[in-house]
Amino acid sequence: MTTGAGFAAELLNRGAAGYAGMAASQLLDREPELRAQAGALEVWKLHLGQRALELAAALAAEEPALFTERVRWSRKSFAARGQSDRLLGASIQSLRDVLAQSLPKNAQAPCTAYLNAALDTLAEPAPAVDGAELDPSQPAGRLALQYLQLTLEGRATDAVRTLSKAVADGLDVKEAYVDVLLPAQREIGRLWHADEISVAEEHLVTATTRDAMAVLLHASKPAPANGATLVAACVPGNIHDIGVCALTNLFQLAGWRTIYLGADVPVAELPASVEYFQADLLLLGSTLATHIQPAATAIKKLRADLDRPVAVLVGGAAFNEAPDLWRTLGADGYAADFDSALEFGAKLVASQH
Repeated sequence: MTTGAGFAAELLNRGAAGYAGMAASQLLDREPELRAQAGALEVWKLHLGQRALELAAALAAEEPALFTERVRWSRKSFAARGQSDRLLGASIQSLRDVLAQSLPKNAQAPCTAYLNAALDTLAEPAPAVDGAELDPSQPAGRLALQYLQLTLEGRATDAVRTLSKAVADGLDVKEAYVDVLLPAQREIGRLWHADEISVAEEHLVTATTRDAMAVLLHASKPAPANGATLVAACVPGNIHDIGVCALTNLFQLAGWRTIYLGADVPVAELPASVEYFQADLLLLGSTLATHIQPAATAIKKLRADLDRPVAVLVGGAAFNEAPDLWRTLGADGYAADFDSALEFGAKLVASQH
């Protein structure tokens, strides 16, 4: 990296915790009422440490929207918790001021520009806070709410059985995944961010969703084998793998041989796995802006280590704000949703015959 943005990204990645600590201390000095809150310094250190890493990821990709959109999301999260935009803005201002004081001059300008863009976003009228994503007036919404209620009551087996019965009664497995299970996961995430459920409850629902997906997969009849192999993985640092797991299952139902490597897969192991399984397609999942650079590193290593061609498809929330970024990373495509991912796979199979 030779640009000011790239240099700033390197410094932030190396020193995020230190910069966050200074910014948190400055924030509490400016907002003395926060000091009365138990553990406030550690809470804001963690918050600002994540902001610093997200800023580094945006700088490395030279995509300001990656950081701005994370601040937009934080604004909704703050609102869901009953916290004001003012504190969020004050925290970003503290980070901006610390970086302006601490970074070399050629790294200061891009950081200040990205942080000011985020502050400009906060100065705009607040968007409406998202309501529950699940609509009880719709069949899928009702089923998802029933599934969540049973799971949170400690009746996970009944929850899975209820979903299995719906599929047996005619609900398509893909619809069960896309319209019921994944929206249920999003709703449980929303409830967690709003402090309406505990971490343990979130983990319970996630574990039950994995079980439900597996039950539905193995009870379904896949399409005839198409001779193609998919290897799917989440990049290093990405532990949010439910979506990638679900998509891998849908590829299997579409006739693919699938190898799911799971969450947080080391970059060094991807080329060997792709080679060993003779994969035709590698699916890489990235959820946060901080996962963009590991995806770029993984693709670069794959191209360097393998002699034979393999298509690389990227996806996940990290790419949603910059849908053309996949070209810069050297991937072969980007999927914004399951349908486009499966369509990409179908075209790849067709091109091989």
